[in-house]
Amino acid sequence: MRLRAVGIGVDSKAMAVGSLLFLAVLVIVHHPLMVSDKQDPATVQRAQQQEQQLALEMTRLQLEFEQRNQEEKPGPHQSLGTNQSQREEGATALRVAAKQGPNDVVWNGWSCGLLVIILLFELCRPSLEPESSYDSSSEDASSEEEEDNAEAAPGGSCTQHPDFPDRAALEHFYEQHFQGVSEDLVSTCKFVEGLVNSLLEVCQVLTYQTFLPQLENCIGVASAFEGWCPHRDSEAYRVLVPLLPPKGHSFRLEMENVEGALEKHGHILVELECVCKRERLLGDVVCLLHHAEEDLSDNMQGPFRVHLLCTSSHLDVEKTTLWFHSLVGKAWALVAHNYSFQLTPQPSTSSCKLSLACESRRALSIEIILGVQRGDSLVFLASHGAETGPPSSTVWLQTFAVQEMMFFQLVSRYAPKYSCHLKCLQILIHLKECRLPTLENRILTTYHFKTALMHLLPLLPLSEWRPEQLAQRLQDILSYLRRSLEEKCLYHFLIGNSTLASHIPVPKAFRNAEPLNLFQRLALEPAAHAQATREFLEVMEQVRALQCSK
Repeated sequence: MRLRAVGIGVDSKAMAVGSLLFLAVLVIVHHPLMVSDKQDPATVQRAQQQEQQLALEMTRLQLEFEQRNQEEKPGPHQSLGTNQSQREEGATALRVAAKQGPNDVVWNGWSCGLLVIILLFELCRPSLEPESSYDSSSEDASSEEEEDNAEAAPGGSCTQHPDFPDRAALEHFYEQHFQGVSEDLVSTCKFVEGLVNSLLEVCQVLTYQTFLPQLENCIGVASAFEGWCPHRDSEAYRVLVPLLPPKGHSFRLEMENVEGALEKHGHILVELECVCKRERLLGDVVCLLHHAEEDLSDNMQGPFRVHLLCTSSHLDVEKTTLWFHSLVGKAWALVAHNYSFQLTPQPSTSSCKLSLACESRRALSIEIILGVQRGDSLVFLASHGAETGPPSSTVWLQTFAVQEMMFFQLVSRYAPKYSCHLKCLQILIHLKECRLPTLENRILTTYHFKTALMHLLPLLPLSEWRPEQLAQRLQDILSYLRRSLEEKCLYHFLIGNSTLASHIPVPKAFRNAEPLNLFQRLALEPAAHAQATREFLEVMEQVRALQCSK
């Protein structure tokens, strides 16, 4: 009888442990691994069948356990002797269990607990596995939505549309319109900077003894100095000339909030400051704050001209530009004999434009923009913005042209040799500006295409911009811009971009600001959104036409 009791306990324990082992092995062996966040119908059906099989197995074990308990219960017709024998068998079983010791009982509990933990872990493993990136080239698109996602997904090997031009067609177009431009761009930029700085040196001499804004050396900005240029002839080279306040004056920037975002426009207030100490020590300046105007001699009052450049004590864009335009003309008259080309000023109210004609009949267009620096940052309030002109004569536009130039130079430094990122932008802008009819009120600007490229460059490894991937990357830029048009949202690359590389000197206030949506107008005006979409489709048609003209 004692052996029978011990056997029953061992059989029950072995059966329970065996059942748990069977379930654990079944789950481990037949568990479907999640290799993608997109499950095909066969995988889903197989998982459902395994779930049903596990449920049936659990039900069978539960019924078997209940049936065994009912068989072991004492019946109503059992005799007293039988009950006595069962009590003796139970006591014997308890004595045997007691002889096993607490260590055996603890070990059995730990074994069962460990098996339960393994079972739960295997059941929960799908939710614990990290999601794998979706590669559009590894699967065949089963629906139109999947094709759109594969086309727009940056970083994947995007499947090229059959009507989209291949690399050979794009290279052929580039050689026709940009042959030799990129090679001459660096040398021409150095020449332009040298010429403008030479003129500025003469201007600094002419304004040294005056109460007029002081001029610093120029900074090359915009497309040419970023490394790309959409035109082969009559290239436009834009430089920024920082303005410093005159002696005895200071510039105070008054910024305006635009729809809750960081300031985009600002006014420059010209104020007098006390320089009495410098006047006593050096004698090279007069403190206008503590000298009455009638006390100044004609020689001292004559150079006092800064307020002629102001409107209501605010620096006027048009007046300052006209003054600088005249100053450059005087400077060129003094140094023209040193050069073998002609420099002709062009009329403009927001910048100083110069037309340079060489003996080789090559023409260059130089645009000089005036700007006042915001504190110690490289953010400027400029006389002329990248997108639109100033809304009034005393409003200066905030520009990040210097940071954008530094970003493209940083990318070019670490990108593969003959990287295709600038070539993509050149092709798109050339098709937009030279192949399409000119419209004064175009919604989709060059800056929008450049912003799309700047967003894509940090998302993709620089190794993905090799020359042989020209067609794929060009398609990525168009896909990114198309999706931005559909969502009516294209964020400014620098404002609100906290992940920007530390090499780009953007103030912390701008990094942590709310992102600025460049397509905010499209979200508010359906007509503008429809026009921008049409303009984008026109560019797409021009790109597709390159395949036929190969």
